[in-house]
Amino acid sequence: MAMAMPAERDRRVSQLAGSTIVTDRLDHTRPDQVLPLFDEQRFFLDELPRGTLDGARVLEIGAGSGVLSIALAKAGAARVTALEINPRAMDFAAFNIERNGVADRVELVPGDRSIYRPVWGRRFDYIISNPPFMPAPPGALYHLHSDAGWVGLDFVEAILRGLDGHLADGGRAQLVTGAPGGEDGPAHLCDLIRRRSPGAATVVVSPLRALFTDCAVRLKGGPDAAARMHELRRRAAQAGATHMYLCVVHLRKTPGPLEVRTAKQPYDLDRLLPAVEGPR
Repeated sequence: MAMAMPAERDRRVSQLAGSTIVTDRLDHTRPDQVLPLFDEQRFFLDELPRGTLDGARVLEIGAGSGVLSIALAKAGAARVTALEINPRAMDFAAFNIERNGVADRVELVPGDRSIYRPVWGRRFDYIISNPPFMPAPPGALYHLHSDAGWVGLDFVEAILRGLDGHLADGGRAQLVTGAPGGEDGPAHLCDLIRRRSPGAATVVVSPLRALFTDCAVRLKGGPDAAARMHELRRRAAQAGATHMYLCVVHLRKTPGPLEVRTAKQPYDLDRLLPAVEGPR
């Protein structure tokens, strides 16, 4: 299962929740970059309900480095199925899963643009994801398979559309994502959840926020790059998307309202978790 890792100068090693995770460096320039760990992964794990995962069947959509699948296996999940569409990320995740001693409980499965196709007909007790969320016009030259649409919610919407058919009765889902909105909070995400959620939902919002235009992807080259960015900003302004918020979303397959609360501590969209110093 282990892979030949990049030279030490080209990789980053971080620790989170008792796991050691190898990723690319932040300055890696290829579109198949395996992103380092940010505050969003810490936020997700801080919000993970304790004592609910024992024996659970878990699905992760978009495993990346594998950090969340590893954490849930260590938290008691019986089996984690981790979908990933980027072959380079699958290699890193396989290495990290083996290194952290959970290869017997985490199954890596090649992903698909039709998100749930690889697990069609299966149901899970817990579905998790840290989906792409940076606003980007279609065709933007960004990370592999990471075009998240004009306001950054395309992946979240696709996940929500399939939840009801893939959550077991009484099942839960948890996402961590950036979300657009105005001065008062992530209204666009809340509206999407009201339309698509299979049941009760709670949105936990970090008290830190960023300007939407600062989060929008800057296109790399192409004759129409400037025009696409202008159109993205125009659409955002028209929709009232002035800010981006980092949120953890809890979804339950039981009837109930949508609640919004503020996180107990701040999490930053741009804060990189520290690297582990010394040779690895």
